[in-house]
Amino acid sequence: MPEEITKSYLKKKQYSTTKYLEARIKIHQFTKNKYSFHEWILNNFDMSVFSKDNPIKILDVGCGTGVFWKTNVQKLNQFKLDAVLTDFTQAMVDKEIENTKDIEGTKVYEIADVENLEKYYGKFDIVMCHNVIYHAQDKNNALNNLQKCLKDDSNSFCSITTNSEKHMLNVYETGRNLDKNFPTDRIIDTFTEEIADKLIPNYFKMDKRLEEEELQVTDWDILMGFVASGVEPRGIKLVDNFYDKYKEIFENEMKSKGYFQIIKRSPLYICKKK
Repeated sequence: MPEEITKSYLKKKQYSTTKYLEARIKIHQFTKNKYSFHEWILNNFDMSVFSKDNPIKILDVGCGTGVFWKTNVQKLNQFKLDAVLTDFTQAMVDKEIENTKDIEGTKVYEIADVENLEKYYGKFDIVMCHNVIYHAQDKNNALNNLQKCLKDDSNSFCSITTNSEKHMLNVYETGRNLDKNFPTDRIIDTFTEEIADKLIPNYFKMDKRLEEEELQVTDWDILMGFVASGVEPRGIKLVDNFYDKYKEIFENEMKSKGYFQIIKRSPLYICKKK
């Protein structure tokens, strides 16, 4: 039986190293839009409400490897920043430090959990929580914590992202068609767009934005790395020719389309205190 996706598993297996997250991030370079998800997020922030003369206090809950910051370094450096960057494993925090070295301003790196944020209550202009809440055991507690970290200021906001049930679904369906042991349960499943739409309004006034696009993948090794990232850490044994058969499907689609197509659907919620 594959290991269940629990917080313990995530900490000890999936995120004990940055390998699997980096494999999942890498595939997004094949975006048809030609700009990254992280750029799209920042472009949806109204930064004009903040003074460039005063530090903007930002809390990043579940910063991961710090790709948001690395991608947007030039835009972010136009502002004075006072940032706390967190994740719940040391491996991720270490990578954050490396990837945010060019970000100017005050930076603090800490291990933190979206379900235990009491020390941050009432301190921040912007709270970011991107593709994280599905890791929480208690989603309501996580959302409640996030809104409590915001200052009591009409300009303060929380940025939350997740993915739709339909997000990259064909990658998983292809795997399951090749081997019944291939997992179709995903880390995102406990807080998809469909769930977030119902829960977030209980804690915030929200403005929902949507990124719908496709990946046009042309590198088999990168696709294989993404597929393996949900299999290897869970100790799932697949049939011996699984990746050979998957590669055949990839190559056939390359011949017919020029790329392997993956459909994306990801919401961004710009949230303010009620």
